[in-house]
Amino acid sequence: MDNNDKRNDPTTVPTTRKEETNSMVHVLRKTAAITTLTLAANGFAHAEVWDLPSPQPSDNYITENVSWFAGQVSEATNGELDIRVHPSGSLFPGDQIKRAVQRDQAQIGVHVLSAHQNENVLYGIDSVPFLADSFEESTQLWEVTKPALDEMMAEQNLQLLYHIPWPPQGIFFDREIESPEDAEGLKFRAYNTATARFAELMGMTPTLIEEAELSQAAATGMVQSLISSGDPVYNHQLWDYLPHFYDAKAWLVLSHVFVNKDRWEDLDEETRQAVLAIAAEAEQRGEEQARELTDELKNRLSDKGVAINQPNEELQAEFNRIGEAMQEEWLEKAGPQGQQLVEEYRAMQ
Repeated sequence: MDNNDKRNDPTTVPTTRKEETNSMVHVLRKTAAITTLTLAANGFAHAEVWDLPSPQPSDNYITENVSWFAGQVSEATNGELDIRVHPSGSLFPGDQIKRAVQRDQAQIGVHVLSAHQNENVLYGIDSVPFLADSFEESTQLWEVTKPALDEMMAEQNLQLLYHIPWPPQGIFFDREIESPEDAEGLKFRAYNTATARFAELMGMTPTLIEEAELSQAAATGMVQSLISSGDPVYNHQLWDYLPHFYDAKAWLVLSHVFVNKDRWEDLDEETRQAVLAIAAEAEQRGEEQARELTDELKNRLSDKGVAINQPNEELQAEFNRIGEAMQEEWLEKAGPQGQQLVEEYRAMQ
């Protein structure tokens, strides 16, 4: 298999990237171990308690990932940095988490930045349909855009720590869909600007609904369709309401873990390096979990009676049309900076 084959194989992580990641994690984990001894000997002046709200339930792999991260941070800092995870939107709903962390109402949080495209269109680059629709392409897009995200978030008093990809997004319906006309007028659950626009272009009616509200919304007929990796559908037992899945592979949305920048800068350098070591490991761990879930979720949903479909030729043509239109719209809104990022990303293909 040549290098191009490896890059395009969705079942493997490029060897060079994995070697680089493992090397970085090894070095940073050594720093974390040294820091643990230092902290054990000297301690902090005051123990820190950070609240971490998550929109997903505790058994979702996103929340499980940040819970693992929190536990590792506590161990590395000898319990002096205590991160307490609040799942299921119990502390703040998803759309309020970013602002809560900016204002130090919560010190650290996890959420999809694409939900905040109204603040800056660059936050939505991971949700441009068919721009990056594999794990390899998603990683390349992340590498290109992370410096711009770091700068944007710093201006909002935030420090980006790491990201967790979701499996490729497909579309769930409450009925069988043979043509675009079959979807017209359906009530569509949107979670960001991109999903709302996708629904509009397909003739559906988008409504912003947080994940914690999905079960009730589906049971009352407020949701007849949604775009998802399948995880929320399974976690909230929506298979009876949305029993038809079409594997569009539209994009891989990212959840981001970020911390209040003032709180971050209050930590000493050794502690920051310890946290970054664990963040690097959590990021790699999250991607591996997402890869494993890609087929596992389809199998779980199939066992619950969900029909797992590939789009027919007419539907795929419609998805492609919508994707091209949304890419053009996004590039126009993103201006020179966004266009340059996309050009750099496409040059990597």
